[in-house]
Amino acid sequence: MKPLKLSSRFSWAIATNYVASCIFLTCLTLINSLSDSSTVIAQPVISTTTCQQLTNRRYVVILDRAANLLPQLPEFLAIAAIPCSYLNTSMTFFGGFDNAQSSTFRANQLRALGLDAVVHSFSAKVTDIPANLQASVVLVELSKEPNMAIQQVQTLSGKSAVLATFNNRSVLLAAPLSSQQSAGAIATKLRGQGIAAQVIGASLIASPMSANTTSSIPTNSVPTSPTNPTSTATIYRVLVPNTNADTLKQIRELVPDAFVTIFKGKSYIQVRTYTNRSNAHRERDRLNSRFAGTILIQD
Repeated sequence: MKPLKLSSRFSWAIATNYVASCIFLTCLTLINSLSDSSTVIAQPVISTTTCQQLTNRRYVVILDRAANLLPQLPEFLAIAAIPCSYLNTSMTFFGGFDNAQSSTFRANQLRALGLDAVVHSFSAKVTDIPANLQASVVLVELSKEPNMAIQQVQTLSGKSAVLATFNNRSVLLAAPLSSQQSAGAIATKLRGQGIAAQVIGASLIASPMSANTTSSIPTNSVPTSPTNPTSTATIYRVLVPNTNADTLKQIRELVPDAFVTIFKGKSYIQVRTYTNRSNAHRERDRLNSRFAGTILIQD
């Protein structure tokens, strides 16, 4: 059999087609590889950043809701949203600001969308934040096993709750960084179920640091973890005897967040706590003129 003779032009055409096919297949493989790689890179990353680590500005705007649970936002707000955590709770950071006016404007933009945004300061206690935008926390007195209490509080409030230490006793902190109005509604609901709850300002809580760093606890502060050392500040509690069904109602007309507590086996109504002895004595004397038997105890 005679070998098949091909013209040099035809041979060149075959070689050219072969090289072109190889180049096409190589490019196709490379494109697929890059496509797969970009899919991996685009996978969402769970943020472990604390809200405090995101800024060194005097004011911050924070929403007590995880970023992945937010409704669709306008672009200028969606760009500003950053997932973060505070008191072991997933939140969304919406920017740091140097003055109350700018932070208030941003918070009101979120409020207009029906979101419970608050203005808070991690760096210092400030007094120029509008009352309706100030951040609050619900403090719950423990009367049962902590895990059961946490589950009950979270079920009733719809918010997170964490175990903390306040003045040498265990408490729960619920609804961290909620507005005063929202926190007040939650505290009222909890009290309606027989749970001793009151609203405290978020500025009274020590700013949480990273999980591996022990935060310093300023005066009047609440440690954010049961493993943190307890506060060394002296706390004075003003207690009014819970003598009848009308006493609590009368006290709450003066102090809406007052709650029933037990001291030495007797029922009292805790009105307020103080770190200043003179202020505590004045409050005790004022209440004692109306509610005989009001006492002041030092923790």
